[in-house]
Amino acid sequence: MKQVKRQDRASVKHLAPLETELFRELMPLVEHCGMLQYEDGSPRTPGYFTVRTNGSAWIVSVKDPDSANSFPTVGKTLDEALTTAALLLGCEEAPWEPDVYLQATQRKANKK
Repeated sequence: MKQVKRQDRASVKHLAPLETELFRELMPLVEHCGMLQYEDGSPRTPGYFTVRTNGSAWIVSVKDPDSANSFPTVGKTLDEALTTAALLLGCEEAPWEPDVYLQATQRKANKK
């Protein structure tokens, strides 16, 4: 795999291929994790999501390092939680909340 230099990243929209069969109905979630640019072309740090259970519920937590925000989705099934996360990422008004861990990580990075 070709390594992309930091100064060249501004011209690259994504590094990892976004094509998927399993997640084809969840493209907002895939793009959140893979895109290196916002729609206006400015650079971004790719987001990520975590999956866990709490009792009988599935929880998908979507994280955005650039804004230090996140939001959780809960579903009876994993499919339901993932679909809700993708739906919310595709909305203009996603329910982002400040994320304490991401804020601490940003502060630590800014000190360097």
